[in-house]
Amino acid sequence: MAKIAEMTQLSPTMSEGKIVRWLKQKGDAVSPGEIIAEVETDKAVMEMEAFETGVLLEVLAPEGSLLPVGAPVAIIGKSGEDVSALVETAKKSISTKKEGSAAPSQTSTSTQSTSSSTAPTSSAQSGTSASTSSAGKNLETKTSVSLSQNTGNSGITANEERTYGFKTSPSFGPGESEHSPVRSTRGGRPIKASPLAKNLALQKGINLTEVIGSGPGGRIIKRDILSYQSGGGNTFVKRQDRKLEITGMRKTIASRLAHSTSTIPHFYLTTELDAGPIDDLRNSINRDLGLSGQGKVSVNDLILKACSYTLLQVPEVNSSWREDHILEHGRVDIGVAVSIEGGLITPYIRNAEEKSVLEISREIKELASRARDRKLKPGEYTDGTFTVSNLGMFGVSSFTAVINEPEAAILAVGALVEKPVLKAGNIVPGKILNVTLSCDHRVIDGATGSRFLSLFRELMEHPLRLLTG
Repeated sequence: MAKIAEMTQLSPTMSEGKIVRWLKQKGDAVSPGEIIAEVETDKAVMEMEAFETGVLLEVLAPEGSLLPVGAPVAIIGKSGEDVSALVETAKKSISTKKEGSAAPSQTSTSTQSTSSSTAPTSSAQSGTSASTSSAGKNLETKTSVSLSQNTGNSGITANEERTYGFKTSPSFGPGESEHSPVRSTRGGRPIKASPLAKNLALQKGINLTEVIGSGPGGRIIKRDILSYQSGGGNTFVKRQDRKLEITGMRKTIASRLAHSTSTIPHFYLTTELDAGPIDDLRNSINRDLGLSGQGKVSVNDLILKACSYTLLQVPEVNSSWREDHILEHGRVDIGVAVSIEGGLITPYIRNAEEKSVLEISREIKELASRARDRKLKPGEYTDGTFTVSNLGMFGVSSFTAVINEPEAAILAVGALVEKPVLKAGNIVPGKILNVTLSCDHRVIDGATGSRFLSLFRELMEHPLRLLTG
């Protein structure tokens, strides 16, 4: 008997999905575990798998269709089976569900200042069918498929047409000379550019110092090279207004942050700390252990460890507001805001208080890498207790971050800055770091937040204790 395959909710964060590509066509045979389509959710591009033997009799949702959870997407059954009545029923169901679909549900996102962070802050576990996934247990569906984590290109096109959550097309201006030398630094600092953009610039003899990047953090991407080549450099060109499509991820981020700022009474506490000791410790660890390149321990790794220790000492900050009670968490799960193509996401270090600095360093690097490839599982970016958002790598000295619900606080970390400081009556070279704690005033009072920052500063300025646990 033919069955309707529905858009399945893969995690508590997913409310709708977009059919990116059908890998199987009408009339193709399918078998359990075989991938039949790719679906873009609020956080990742996932693969739709069949888990029953049959034939794809009808494709109800063409590529590009954005449908709410539970909407029919296909019909799977036996070859030659009459499904005309089922098709009509499914089409009516699609129309009804579109009209009644809700706004994007909450996801685990945080913010870098007013947008993103090393982000953190927004679906399902790979290879898990709707009948066995945690989200699927809450649904009574007739689906014959499940979605698993995409191991492909994460929905990012080869032409790098997605920027800051919007699908865009390159804009071109008048012509450019193709004989400028390629350089990799600007003002003594490395130029951020994708490998594709670097190769293209080399082929065309374009000087990267003259190209303005439009990717995340000012990164130069392929579109910028093509625009520079065709547009006579970065000269002013009158542009037409464009209507940009908002992705599911951007919708979710907008919904989450708007809800957080409108419902949580935020207040902010900022402190300046002596970052010399923590930077010296980082250098010693890397030197003594022979760590180099991507394997190096970063200041942010030590910050995460300091936060885990501080949260144990001030558990009120490691809490969540519930309408009838405050939940003080028994675990310390710290999220790190990771900036990715199209938005941001917050993977969590689980039980951070039990892990060493090296373990935290390795784990967050691995999570951040998979986050950028959109290969995280829902359990890796949901249900945390505290978040750290670091914009120091962008030269931001200080900022305030929006709390990542249902957490009660988020720590915003600025850049480590070298500046003269006063010590023992003498002006000497120093290293300063500004951090700002955003607090939910329903859960955290000013004195409690101040106690957290005071202990955190003490650990950062006397960091050897971070190596003992």
